[in-house]
Amino acid sequence: MKKAILVMTYGTPEDYTFEGVAKFFTNIRRGVRPNDDEINLLLKNYLRIDGSPLQEITLKEVNLLKEAVRDEYQVYFANKFSSPYIPDVISKMEEDNIEECICLILEPHYSFYSIMGYERFIKSDKIKFNIIKSWYKEEKLIEFWADEIKKIIDTDIKNDSFKVIFSAHSVPEIALKYNDPYVDQIFDMTKIIAEKIGLDKDNYTNTWQSESDIGMPWIKPDVLEYLRDQKEHPNHYIFVPLSFISEHIEVLFDNDVECRELCEEFGVTYHRPPMPNYDSRLIDALVSTIEANKNNPFISHNPEKTTFNEMDKPKGEMPDFVKAMLANKKDGEKPEMPDFVKKMLANKKDDEKPEMPDFVKKMLANKENEKNTKASNSITKLLANKKDRVVLKILKSISTILNKK
Repeated sequence: MKKAILVMTYGTPEDYTFEGVAKFFTNIRRGVRPNDDEINLLLKNYLRIDGSPLQEITLKEVNLLKEAVRDEYQVYFANKFSSPYIPDVISKMEEDNIEECICLILEPHYSFYSIMGYERFIKSDKIKFNIIKSWYKEEKLIEFWADEIKKIIDTDIKNDSFKVIFSAHSVPEIALKYNDPYVDQIFDMTKIIAEKIGLDKDNYTNTWQSESDIGMPWIKPDVLEYLRDQKEHPNHYIFVPLSFISEHIEVLFDNDVECRELCEEFGVTYHRPPMPNYDSRLIDALVSTIEANKNNPFISHNPEKTTFNEMDKPKGEMPDFVKAMLANKKDGEKPEMPDFVKKMLANKKDDEKPEMPDFVKKMLANKENEKNTKASNSITKLLANKKDRVVLKILKSISTILNKK
């Protein structure tokens, strides 16, 4: 039995020219070419950081992984949106008579806007696949972030005031309609790291970053908006882009340029721990992930049956978590709370008011202010139908729960 590991990452422009950047982002947007102004801005940002090092870093990660698993697997590498493309590499694997393949995507959290985007390209009549969905809880990955954050606190900050800003790539709000686990996984990983370091709740927060203009509202708060909204700042901010593992434009520009510039404007010292890149702790985490998942079923993967187009715009349907609550509700019984509410209540200290997720704040705000059109679209459509007044009652009940002391 010939076995392989297919390591995948996002990709980068193949050259830093106008057309090189245009091709890459046209691929990302599923054939929709950005306008010339967008392309020029993107090119300017890439040139400001001297291009993305993602490919070079990933190849080093892949080579170290090859060394670690060479007795058991052949290791292949592919990109989602640039060469070598996933379908081309799978064709090469078929030529090499690979029969079973573990798919390891270098993004630790599962989202329909990340991992499922890779799954859409995984198809073969000859190879059976075992696709690893998430690996954010890997001990060595958690250890990496905790150690590097603590090093900054102990060495550079000491007893001065600080806040750790955990940021993750944002996803469109409609991800929540499909019960996308990504948001919960980000909060979960944050909590694990914070507890490992011993951070007080007042010393860290979650934000989102790197949203793009695809005609959909994204989960908030954006990290730059968060910084601008603060009335007071600590002396130090530590930015931790924990949804990424390697340096690339969304770290080197979105964090190291844009966040740093705002910190300078506010008179705050900017810090960011190094990315895992090809650190031995990351390689250990990847090997451990493979070991933990190697006995999962290998199946013939048909993306037409197991994925959907995550770029489709919403149609105003009832969110799935509400559908599930209603479907499981017996007559006269209160509907089950969503997991995110349970978690907040479970983590709530006595006399403390838990923080509502931003998407819930937005949905509730719709009722008070329909002028906020981006935030109100989903609820406005829901309330168009009589039966969906139940949804408003559920959202009201969530609001009541979250605001109880």
